[in-house]
Amino acid sequence: MDDSSDEDNLLFDDLQSLHVATPLLHAPNLTKELECNVFLKMENIQPSGSVKMRGIGAFCYQAVQTRGTNIQFVCGSGPNTVLAVSYCARQLGVEAIIVVPKATNERICQSIRTDGSHLILYGENWTAAEVHARKLVRRNGIYVPSSDHALIWQGHSTIVQELKTQLNDNPPAAIICPVGGGGLLNGVIMGLQEADWKDVPVIAVETHGSNAFQASVVAGELVIMEKNNTIATSLISKAVSSKSLELSLNHPVVPFAVSDAMAADAVRLFAGACVFAACLVVPIMCLSLYLEDFKMLVEASAGAALSLCYTHLIRDILPSLSPAKDVVVLVTGGSDISLAHLDEYRKKYMHPAVVVKSGSEIFMKMDNTLQSVADVDPENVDVHSS
Repeated sequence: MDDSSDEDNLLFDDLQSLHVATPLLHAPNLTKELECNVFLKMENIQPSGSVKMRGIGAFCYQAVQTRGTNIQFVCGSGPNTVLAVSYCARQLGVEAIIVVPKATNERICQSIRTDGSHLILYGENWTAAEVHARKLVRRNGIYVPSSDHALIWQGHSTIVQELKTQLNDNPPAAIICPVGGGGLLNGVIMGLQEADWKDVPVIAVETHGSNAFQASVVAGELVIMEKNNTIATSLISKAVSSKSLELSLNHPVVPFAVSDAMAADAVRLFAGACVFAACLVVPIMCLSLYLEDFKMLVEASAGAALSLCYTHLIRDILPSLSPAKDVVVLVTGGSDISLAHLDEYRKKYMHPAVVVKSGSEIFMKMDNTLQSVADVDPENVDVHSS
C-alpha cells in the first residue's frame, strides 16, 4: 500500500533526476605537457560530492517511482555511497537509516544528520557497518548497494550521454576511469556501447592495494581480495562486479594499477592553491608547489585516475596520442579528503617514483621510459623519485 501524500508525489513528479549534468573542463597545462587534449569530467560537483550520485540517484529514484515514498532506504556501503543515499532520501521525502563505522569523520556524520537520516555508528570498518545495515532492512526497507545493480549502471551511463554532446559527437581517444566495485566502469562501458562509441578504450585505474578488477582480468575469473590496503578508500572492494569482467571481454578495457603515492601526489597537484590557506606554517618557498592546477579537493580514488596524466603515463599506454586526440578523465570527487590530508600527502608523497602494474607485470619509470621490473613489491619502493 502506498501511503505517500499528494504533496510528496508532486515533489517527486517535479524531479527529473537527482544528479546534475557536470561540466567538461579543458586542462590547458596537461594538454600542453601531454601534447593531446585533456578534458576533465567534473563529477566532484555532484550534490553529494561524488560520482556516486548518478548511480545511487537512479536506484533511489526508481525505488520511489515503483513503490512510493512509504519506504525506507538502508545503507552502510562506504562514505560516498551513504552520503548519496542520505541526499536522495531527503530530496525524495523518504526515510533512511545510514550505518557508518564508529571512527567515521564527524563532517560526514554531520552531513548525514543534516539530511534528516537516522545515523547509526557501528563497528570498526565498512564491512561490519554493511553487515549490520543489511540486518536492519524491514518489510518496507530497501537496501541500497554501492555498485552491483543494473539501475546503478544505468545512472552512471549518463556520463557518456553528456560527453557525446560536450564533445560534439566526436569520440575521445580514451576515457580514464577509477574502479572500485565496478559500478562506474560498468555504466561507462554500457554508455559507450549505447552511444556507438564501441572502439573507445576505457583505462580502468586502481591502486596496488585495491586491484580486484585487474586481478580478475588476469585470472580470467572473479578474484576475492582478502586484504585491501590503500589510502584510496573509495576503491576498496573485496571483489569487482561480475558484470565488469563480462563487459571487459566485449569492450576495449585496459586495467592499470598505480601506487598510493602516485594517487596522493595527483590529488595535491590537482588541488593547487587551495591548500595554501591551511599551510601558512610552510616556508614561503613552498608556495610555488601549490600554485598548480584546479584548486579543488578530490580524494585519492580520483587521484588514481588523474595520476596517469600528471605522470605522463597515458602517453605510454596510448603512444599514438596527438594534438588532435582527446582524453577524458573522470574526476570522481569524494568525501574522504581534507586540507590535513593534503598536507600529509605533501610531506609523505611529494614527487613519487612511478611504479605501476599492467596485467601481471610491474613497471617502473626510469629515464622517462617504462621498464619492466621483476620481483618488486610496488608498494614497498622508495616513494620519492630521484
